Parts: sequence; C-alpha cells; structure tokens
Amino acid sequence: MTTDADVIVVGAGPVGSALATMLGLRGLRTLLIDQATFPRDKPCGEGLMPAGAQVLEELGVPLDCFPPLGGVSYRVPSVGCVAGSFSKGRTGRGTRRLVLDRLLAEHAAATPNVELVLGCRARAIATEPRQVSVQTTAGSITAKILVGADGRRSQVGRLMGWQRPPRARRYALVGHLQLPAHEFDGIVVTLLRGCEVYLAPTSRDEVLVALLGPKAGLKAADEPVRAAYRRHVAEAHPELAGSPPAAVRGAGPFWSRPSSVAGGRVFLVGDAAGFLDPLTGDGMAAGLVAARRLASTLAGEPDRAAARYRRWEAGQWRRRVFMSRLALGLTRSSSRAGRAIIGLTRSPATFSRLLEVNDGSRSPLSLTPRDWAALAGI
Repeated sequence: MTTDADVIVVGAGPVGSALATMLGLRGLRTLLIDQATFPRDKPCGEGLMPAGAQVLEELGVPLDCFPPLGGVSYRVPSVGCVAGSFSKGRTGRGTRRLVLDRLLAEHAAATPNVELVLGCRARAIATEPRQVSVQTTAGSITAKILVGADGRRSQVGRLMGWQRPPRARRYALVGHLQLPAHEFDGIVVTLLRGCEVYLAPTSRDEVLVALLGPKAGLKAADEPVRAAYRRHVAEAHPELAGSPPAAVRGAGPFWSRPSSVAGGRVFLVGDAAGFLDPLTGDGMAAGLVAARRLASTLAGEPDRAAARYRRWEAGQWRRRVFMSRLALGLTRSSSRAGRAIIGLTRSPATFSRLLEVNDGSRSPLSLTPRDWAALAGI
C-alpha cells in the first residue's frame, strides 16, 4: 500500500500545527493542510492557560513575544473582585492569534517529516480499512490516518457525518484595544447584567476584550454593534472608554459536540472535537493537551488508537463540561455570583484549586465541602 503521508492533518491553527510538529518529530510523514493563508485573524479568547503554554514550550516554540498571564480575576461591579494565581512555576500567555497561528504553522513547516500546504480545502473523504483518501482543491491525497483540527465548524466532522447543531445560544463580540504600557498581567472577567466582559492582554500595548452572552444581552435590537461593544466595555472597564476597537468581530453560537471524535482512521481534535463556552478560557490549552495525547496514541498502535483516544477524550470533556456549567451558573444569577465572589475572597485557596481543575492539573473530585461552601458564599 502506497500513501502520500502517514497522517493528514486538516487545519493549521494552533492545535493542528502543534499536532503536525509532534507527529513529524515522531518520524511520521505528516501533511498539514489549511484552506486559509497566513497571517490571518479570527475571533478567539487568546488567553493560553499554563497547560497549553507548557505544550508549546516542550516543542521549542518561542513564547517570549507574548505577555505572561499570572492568573484569572472575576469581578462583579458593586460587589467585589476575586483574583487567583496559577500554580507556582506555571504561567499562561496572552496569544494574539494573528501572530500565533503564523508562528506555529511556520514552526511545523520547519519540522522534519512535515509538509505544509495552504489554500487547500478538503472536499470529500473516503475511508478504507487501511487508509483514508481525501479529495481536496489541490487534488486527491491518501494517508493512513486523517485528523480534523479545523475548528468548531469542522469540515472533516461534517464530511464524516459527525457534526451536530450547537446546544446553547450564546455569542461573542470580540475586539482589540490599543492601550500603551498597560498593567494587565492576567485574564479579567467582569460579570455584568446580561453579559460578561472577558479581557486578556495580547501584547505590552494591546488587550483583547470580548463580550459573551445571549444576543439580547449583547446589544439592544436597534443598537449598532460597535456602540453596544463600547457601552459594555466602558461599564466593565471605565479606564478603557476612550480606546475604540479597530474592528469588532462576532462568533457563535457556542457549545457544540460531534457525535464522535474518532472512528476507524479518522480523528477530531481541538475545537473540532467539541467547543464549550469561551468564559472558562481553556479551549486552546485543552486542544494542545489533546494534540499531545493524540500524537502519542497515533505513534503507538494505530489500529487501537480510536478507542483509546475516545476514552481519554471523554474524561477530559466531562471535566471541561463541569467547569463550564459551574462558570455559566454564576452568570445566570447576579446574587449567586455576588455570593461566590465574597466566598472566594474569603477562601482564595478554593479559587486557585478551581483554576487547577480548569487547567486539567486537578480533578473536580478533589474539591472539598469547604470549597463548595466558599462558592456558595457560606
């Protein structure tokens, strides 16, 4: 049997490029394709949690150009703020996608055994017991394994018949503000009535600000998008009121999950394997950790890889769903959110443990009755 590659990875975003790099380093001939070209920009929370930063550091990706993130803060106006630091020695990064995507794609292309093809879109998939054929805009290619790392609207997932409609009706408005020499050193989430305002530094002179919520909470019926965006930003961060965004992009709806993440010789990873809510900020890191696991699994016994990956990924998904439901539960009630802020301020160790659960370094089962009491404001 002759194939064009051992693995075809569709999607050269952070997760796909990192996966291709890992596979190439393991000696697998990897073809990385993407319908876009670089540089490109796309709506994203752009806060990379420590677990994801660690994966990229292990690959030798230089991250010094991205500002370090020391932790996460949650705020409720007129109630207070609780700030949590990441575990000692662990640092996140504020990663501007316009820069990060190109950096990781170029890093992958420079890796032995990896070929990067841009402007190439998958059109059809044919699976066989020992190989997968993909019809693309550049012609037909075959490989032993196909991986879809092509985002929450995955073309691979759609062609496999695995895609399902989103379950939630939450959306985002995303923009970047120029703020020379700002002092933000972590992610800040402000819970407003009707929506949340998520801020992450993306350079020394720029911050990302995203509004998250249902359509009715993001803007009034006849209100222009930019006006609604600026109104919410000014309410959450009065110090940013005079910094208009260059552009405001929309995203959503969120909370989607395919019917399968692996079958035969086809796999999904990253947002293609499921997208929850940006409020927890863990999506990119979770995808990179999953890429590391998938690379290790594929380098072992490919015939057993699908079942093994499904089992592992299901556990990760349950943890992430737990954290998303917990965070969203606070947004649905201002009184509940206020009590949680007060309780976590009294018990900062609980908030630090929650950040570890969110990052995957701690199990939700490790939370104690005292932790739950703190969340309830008791």
